[in-house]
Amino acid sequence: MPESWKKSLQSAFLNHRIISAINQDMQVNWLMLDLGIAEVALNQLNEELDRMLIAFNRLCKYKQVTQVSLGCFRMLDIIRNKERCQPKLHVLLPTIKSYFQGRYYIKAESWLSLWCRALDTESVEHVTVNVKVVNTKGDQQAIVRKMDEGLSRVAANRGQRRIGSNEPSIQLPSRRLIGYSRVMKEYLEKLRPDPIYDLNEYRTEDSVANAAFEMMLDWYPGIRLNYDHHPE
Repeated sequence: MPESWKKSLQSAFLNHRIISAINQDMQVNWLMLDLGIAEVALNQLNEELDRMLIAFNRLCKYKQVTQVSLGCFRMLDIIRNKERCQPKLHVLLPTIKSYFQGRYYIKAESWLSLWCRALDTESVEHVTVNVKVVNTKGDQQAIVRKMDEGLSRVAANRGQRRIGSNEPSIQLPSRRLIGYSRVMKEYLEKLRPDPIYDLNEYRTEDSVANAAFEMMLDWYPGIRLNYDHHPE
C-alpha cells in the first residue's frame, strides 16, 4: 500500500476511536465540511496554502462557528493535474447538541459566505464549500467489514514504507497536512495515537463513528494525482 494512503487509512481508524470516545462521554452532532479554493499553479501552491490555512483559522474564530463548534480535525487534500493543483480542506467538526435547533444552525449558504469572508474574497466562483451531516443511514455491516479488511491491510504493511509509482514527489510539512483542536485534540491526547489492529478494540456499535470512518476513506493527506483514488 502506498505510504500516503496507509496514513489516510490510519487516520480514519484513529478518528473512529476519537469519535466513539466523545460520543460515549457527551451528546454531540457531527459535520463534515469540504472547504476549497480555485485551481492554482503548482509554483504558487505554497503561497496559496498559507492563505488558505490562515483563512481556516480565521473561520474557526467567527462567532457563528465558535458558539457551535467543539473543535475539529482537518486534513489538507490536494489534487494535482499536471502543473495545476486543486487544494481542499476536509474538516470533521463536532458541534453542540442543540446545533440543529433555531439560531445555532448554520446553513450551507452561510458556510459559503463565512468561507468567502475568511478568504477575503467576495466572489463565490473561486471557492467551494460542501457540508454533510454524519448520519447512520449507511450499511453498518458493510462498513464494519471494510474496517476489518482495512485493519488487516494496515497490519500487513506494518514496518514497511512503499512510495507508490504514481505519488507526486512534492512533500508538505506534516503540520500543514493534519491538525486537531480543542475537544478533538483533547481526546487524541487521551487515546494516544498508537495503531490498534484488533477490530474488537473499536466500538463498532457506534454507527456515527462507522459512518464517519467510511466517509474519511477518500480523504488523502497531501498531493495526489487527479486519477489517484484509495486502493481497494
